Amino acid sequence: MNLHNIYSYGQLFCFSGLDGKTSRANDFVGMFLNDPITIRFHFENAVTLKLPLENAKFDAVTGDLLVGNNFLLAFVSANVIMGKSPVEPIVLSEFDGEITTCGNIKKLVNSSGEFYLTTEKRADGIYFAFSFGEKVEDILSYSELLEIKKQRYAYFEAMPKCPDVKYEKLYYKCLSINKENVYYPEGKIPYRWTTPDRVPHRFMWLWDSVFHAFAFAEYNVQMAKESILSVLCMQDESGFIAHMYDPNGALSVITQPQVLAWGVWTVYQRDKDKEFLKQCAPALKKFLVWTAENRDNNKNGLLEWFTEPDYTECKCGESGLDNSPRFDFDVELDAIDFSTYLCNDAKYLSMIYNELGDNENADYFNKLHQNVKNKINSLLWCEEDGLYYDRLFSGELTRVATPSSFLPMFAGICSQEQADKMVKVLLDENRFWTKLPIPSMPKDSEFYDIDMWRGCSWLNINYFVMLGLKKYGYDSIANELKQKTLNAILKWYNQTGNIFEFYDADNQICPFNLKRKGEQPETPDYRVHVHSISDYNWSACFTILYILGVEN
Repeated sequence: MNLHNIYSYGQLFCFSGLDGKTSRANDFVGMFLNDPITIRFHFENAVTLKLPLENAKFDAVTGDLLVGNNFLLAFVSANVIMGKSPVEPIVLSEFDGEITTCGNIKKLVNSSGEFYLTTEKRADGIYFAFSFGEKVEDILSYSELLEIKKQRYAYFEAMPKCPDVKYEKLYYKCLSINKENVYYPEGKIPYRWTTPDRVPHRFMWLWDSVFHAFAFAEYNVQMAKESILSVLCMQDESGFIAHMYDPNGALSVITQPQVLAWGVWTVYQRDKDKEFLKQCAPALKKFLVWTAENRDNNKNGLLEWFTEPDYTECKCGESGLDNSPRFDFDVELDAIDFSTYLCNDAKYLSMIYNELGDNENADYFNKLHQNVKNKINSLLWCEEDGLYYDRLFSGELTRVATPSSFLPMFAGICSQEQADKMVKVLLDENRFWTKLPIPSMPKDSEFYDIDMWRGCSWLNINYFVMLGLKKYGYDSIANELKQKTLNAILKWYNQTGNIFEFYDADNQICPFNLKRKGEQPETPDYRVHVHSISDYNWSACFTILYILGVEN
């Protein structure tokens, strides 16, 4: 087993909800800074733990364990780190903070809370405990620390084996990201739940949770179910599901793409648990009905995203494509992706009801699927360009090409002839077939940039398009897309040790230096300006699916 062992800025260090109780309200989660070993903990008034080691060499770097030459650090609970080092650790408060010493315990008090560093010099090194909110006096022995290490290693040893040694470190890094971004049940969320990133966002998101479930379904079906159930249980009585939650309830008045039925069906394929289907089906039905009734203002059977024209950095957070030029029209649009997601999820919900023997609901959602499919083909297809586009309420197509223009292949909406036309556009190296396909805006667009959805490449979109290509017989192109994607992920992983939120479509610029709703500082620091987020969970999930060859 060749574990990830690259220490670098941007990686998270925290206790996983898979191992025990966590608290989002008082989350003791750190991020590595550039100098090894320096971990800044995410509070309003940040606290930093530093082991001033020279020439530290790492054997393993996971989300909750650091092992190297004569040192070991591990989370033993949500608020306690214990370890052994040849040098004494240092604790620092970023702004205000008072440190007092009583025997071998240093207590740091600042506006974010109380932190304790307990040290004990033994024959073979300095043993220590660093804790938040609780004083620790008894420090583990070396044999006890080795048992913690053994347990952490055993988690990865139980995972499906990586089929290609070339990706082994990357693969285990992704599994570590999956693990570290799990929270324990808390507040109104009665299940273990997932977040795209415990720093800086720390919320539960709708479609992200489904993508996380896709990866968990390959090695922890129960966690995959909980990832989805945690979202469904927060549903409003009306059927509405918000795009973002914390354990106290909904934080937003917008929703997100409908991928929940697809996710439920995918997880169901792993263990054929009909009770899971029965548990999910009513909420899925209410959500799709709510969406069809509340996001079709012109009543033509196609959906429109809720947009915020005055919020220039995020005109359409509901779509997940925050700053895409698609929404620069600042008017409502019949959206090709929204309508496609509805069409796709209606198909899967029909399949779910068929599996449950509910013919009435199965027929209802199959008809919805067919109706939306027909509407997409009759109203959103441009024969001249060989693409699907968004549509103004006047009936005019926007003719703004984005990866969303290819999504009808993924949902099986288009004919083979239409797919053939789209593939020709996709393979144009001056437009979409870049060094790292598929740019979120084509290279020949006046809007092409290195800022999120204005040109960068995203792993979820590549996965959707890959599935679409396979559906229409373009297996070799789908495999090439997968390989180009993996090559880019591996390249930047080897250079930075990180898996990123999005990547440069030209595969030249380090993701830390891409724009994210604006220019980045010279040295990456998410608190100055959020960069392409590192240890990003859905990117890790899709990387796992690519490596394992999973095609849901």
